[in-house]
Amino acid sequence: MRSQLAKVGDWLFGDDTASGSIEAAQEPFDSFGPLGELRRTMQEPSRTNPQGPHDCVRILIAEPDAYHRRVLRVLLAGPGISAIEVEDGQSAIDLLSLRSFDLILLSLDLPIMTGADVVRWVRRSQTPWSDIPMLGLVTDAEREGLGRVISSGLTDWTPKPINREHLAGKIIGLMPNLAGMGL
Repeated sequence: MRSQLAKVGDWLFGDDTASGSIEAAQEPFDSFGPLGELRRTMQEPSRTNPQGPHDCVRILIAEPDAYHRRVLRVLLAGPGISAIEVEDGQSAIDLLSLRSFDLILLSLDLPIMTGADVVRWVRRSQTPWSDIPMLGLVTDAEREGLGRVISSGLTDWTPKPINREHLAGKIIGLMPNLAGMGL
């Protein structure tokens, strides 16, 4: 059996003479490759950092209803705005960890993770995006528990069905740089 401290070349090409001795190993190795390189990659900022600055406003739409997603897509269509849609709370969290966003439009009745769970998770996370503005999309039935979600960190809310002027006013209130983009 090969040691976990074996050289990469020894492990790949089956050189058993050096792989058994710990003195011959240069660095620990696991199934993904040398651990030192993995650690360096995790500590150094990437040249293609997905969390870096971008030239458009990125909006994450987390809405389970296809009709409301389509309405939001049409309302937010325009130059300088990039909207990405997900159908559940877990997908929203997963996408947040992969890309940077400037705003989240969040339905409170999401499957897998509710909107309230997403708000709590984002606000409690130790990430650069833990302070991202979140605009809740709230039905009449959800207004009763809205106070708890706002106290958890929801930035603002707008009622469903979605009204173009009201939504645009809320978004511009959260992101004044969108005022001239024809929302």
